[in-house]
Amino acid sequence: MNLKLLLCIAMGVFVAHLAVFMIVFSVRSRQIPPPPIPPPPNFKYAQETVVNPKTGERIVNREITVSTKLRNELYRGRSEAPAAK
Repeated sequence: MNLKLLLCIAMGVFVAHLAVFMIVFSVRSRQIPPPPIPPPPNFKYAQETVVNPKTGERIVNREITVSTKLRNELYRGRSEAPAAK
């Protein structure tokens, strides 16, 4: 059998398998949803170190800030109507 013909058949099989794998993986990657975007952090931390020039004592000032927002669907204000008896 001709060596060139055998090489052409082998390359054709290789390219066909490569095409099938690319199609399968592209279909699978379209089905996976992108990861959700995390909410911005509601916690902040700041630190400052101050040195007393007279005594050389170090004082550390720390500030922690936490912000909270209530969800509208969970929070209900007082109703104007009195509760049922």
